[in-house]
Amino acid sequence: MTLAREIEAAIAAAAGGREPAAGSIFNKPGDQYVAYGIKTPDLRRAWKPFRARLRELPVAKRLDLAARLLGAGIGELGHAGIHVLALGRDDLTPRHFRALDRLLDDFRGWSHVDDFCDTVLQPLLARYPAETLALLEGWTRSPNRWKRRSSVVAFTRKVGESGRHTDTVLAFSERLAWDPEDLVRKGVGWALKDNLRGDRERVLAYVKDLRRRGAPATVTLYAIRDLKGAERDAVLAIKPSRSDARTNRS
Repeated sequence: MTLAREIEAAIAAAAGGREPAAGSIFNKPGDQYVAYGIKTPDLRRAWKPFRARLRELPVAKRLDLAARLLGAGIGELGHAGIHVLALGRDDLTPRHFRALDRLLDDFRGWSHVDDFCDTVLQPLLARYPAETLALLEGWTRSPNRWKRRSSVVAFTRKVGESGRHTDTVLAFSERLAWDPEDLVRKGVGWALKDNLRGDRERVLAYVKDLRRRGAPATVTLYAIRDLKGAERDAVLAIKPSRSDARTNRS
């Protein structure tokens, strides 16, 4: 039995006889997110016995295994594929970016994006900033919504709090704040929220400007989730200019 099949069997066993099923309250109709519904602690226990063997794989075999697991189209197997990448992230370099780009074509939901950004993409951004920023810039223009979401979710959590990438975050947010996909707009709002902690004055000014221009509430309300009291009220009091709103809708 191949390693991929062993992992697939272990995850199926963790499901306790349940078959993968479509649908989730976190994914809209048409997303085709199919999953066993395994809780995260149980999923981690299922793949833990494989960690030592996965660490021994050369990077090319790791990428192939991740592609096999993501290509299965089942949520938990996709997360197992991302885990394979995360275990070997120190071996990944910009030479592997084309392969990573192809892997995102098999992402099935926002949870794959967020897992990948946290465990794989952000460490790459720290080690290879120029090359990773170029990759992300390309993703902002991708027809694949999961690549567009990844391009901004890469700047959440500690990366956002560092304040090191304000210029990039504002440029990418400007490109994606009016994205037709709700989950991309939510990614923009999340990135702005976390970058408020790292460069408060500039990011807050930008969020206010978005309000004036009638940006989707999905973006601006998420961006100000950490604000309280008068500071939050001041942002909410901003009403869009009719001319700006018409311009951004056209």
